[in-house]
Amino acid sequence: MKSPNFTYLIIGAVIMALLPFGETPHLWQKLLLLKDGYLHQPMDWFDLLLHGGPLVGVAVLLATRALRSRTQRAA
Repeated sequence: MKSPNFTYLIIGAVIMALLPFGETPHLWQKLLLLKDGYLHQPMDWFDLLLHGGPLVGVAVLLATRALRSRTQRAA
């Protein structure tokens, strides 16, 4: 079975993490708020999930794909 190409998912996740262009990305702002303990508003949590969730999803997807290919080579 041919493995799927995740190029568009990776590009979309990186774009979501870097939005808005031209100013400080929302993901970076929210991570700084989280580090400093000021992430209290529900909208801030939603923004963190909206901009960071796709990156986490792609990272999990690529990690499981790498682990699966490693176990298939070992067998």
